[in-house]
Amino acid sequence: MNRIRVYNQYYILAVAAVVLFLCTWPVNAESKKLPERVISLSPIITETIFLVGAQDRLIANTSYCNVPEEAKTKAKIGSVIQMNIEKVVRLKPDLVIASALSKEKQIQTLENFSIPVIRARNPKTFDQMCEMTMDLGGRLGCFEQAQKIVKAAQDKANAILEGNRTLEKPKVFLQIGIKPLHSANKDMFINEYIRYSGGRNISENEGSGVYSREKVVSVNPDVILIATMGTSKKAGRLEREKWLAFKNIKAVEKGRIHVLDPEILCSPTPVTFVKGLKQIVTLVHPELIRPNDQSPGEDI
Repeated sequence: MNRIRVYNQYYILAVAAVVLFLCTWPVNAESKKLPERVISLSPIITETIFLVGAQDRLIANTSYCNVPEEAKTKAKIGSVIQMNIEKVVRLKPDLVIASALSKEKQIQTLENFSIPVIRARNPKTFDQMCEMTMDLGGRLGCFEQAQKIVKAAQDKANAILEGNRTLEKPKVFLQIGIKPLHSANKDMFINEYIRYSGGRNISENEGSGVYSREKVVSVNPDVILIATMGTSKKAGRLEREKWLAFKNIKAVEKGRIHVLDPEILCSPTPVTFVKGLKQIVTLVHPELIRPNDQSPGEDI
């Protein structure tokens, strides 16, 4: 009888554990009530919303949200850093998606008005770009679409990575700022372009992205890529002219200085990452260019 009692106690505990497990299992985001009126507080969030096909739910974004073209037609609630709280409240959103640059005090004000806010982190790696796309897709009821996009991007990026794994890794300097001269260290997603393309980022281990021309000269990169954020292509071309003065840099000697489109390289979605990666890998490893291909960079 005691054995039966002990067995029954274990059985009850086991059932309770299963029930607790099922109750705490994450609910599929698509099974919850989906937001119908969404506000985005950053360009990458806006672009991701369009990417997963939830643009009809987007009622407003920032003045910096201009990709894709339709994003420009949405109501504007301020900049990435400073939003117009009163306008946001008047729009009556049922979800605001904030970025790492959004002011916490303003986010708390929205929450005090009972407006739901989620905080999307800035992705630092390609994997985090994919995770962000999946997360936002799930929250907006577009999980399957997000899953397809991520799977296709991962397959393409991994194929590029595998294709150059055994090749020599040339030294690459990728310039993303002018005053001061700025590059990407390992904490920035732009570093992933160089890693996946089979190059060595000369500023990968810097404490910050601030660099100097003298240091670039001393490291002597094989390739210099220019994608200056927040500037026109003309500014990139002027920077290329400045590098030409350093005749002893291998990149100058070999004519391997290229100006790239910052709108592509500085927008971290899985799709734009692959698009930028396809450009960069042929500049880092021109031997991979097929006969009918053309180098997408602007050669000297």
